[in-house]
Amino acid sequence: MTEDFYCEQVLSGRIQVKKVLETERVLAYEHTRPYWPVHIVVIPKQHIASFLDLENDELLAELMDVVRRVASQVVS
Repeated sequence: MTEDFYCEQVLSGRIQVKKVLETERVLAYEHTRPYWPVHIVVIPKQHIASFLDLENDELLAELMDVVRRVASQVVS
């Protein structure tokens, strides 16, 4: 695994997070140190160095679907 907070701490379970929504390939959770009253992080369950490096269109679509679903929960 590459050293990064999301892979090393969140996805490994070393840090407990409050899950908002989870799919087979995507996790949405409440930020551990929120800046805003509602601060939700959405990440893929596989490491990618940058969002710009994401070439898997299916995973990108799943990420965007989770973002949309979480956003609809927040505003309703």
